[in-house]
Amino acid sequence: MLPREHFIKQPYYGINDLKDTASLTSAQIRLIKKHGCLINALLQDEVLNPNFADLQILKAINGKNAPTNPVVHAWQKYTQLKQSQITLKNSA
Repeated sequence: MLPREHFIKQPYYGINDLKDTASLTSAQIRLIKKHGCLINALLQDEVLNPNFADLQILKAINGKNAPTNPVVHAWQKYTQLKQSQITLKNSA
């Protein structure tokens, strides 16, 4: 486990794996790149000291809360696109 600050400083490059990002806005791409590393670490329970906002993001991503944050909306859209890409790849 690493402190939250470690993940905040890291850009998220997972979005580069998407072949088609046309349905994401430039703002959503920036949010994913900025917060993706932290979100990914939160989902894997690797953050030593998550704050209240982090826990709210995690609850929204897991469907326990309504997604009210632009970061959550961007992440959900990203994961849907990622899943669609995997499904298309497996069906081909």
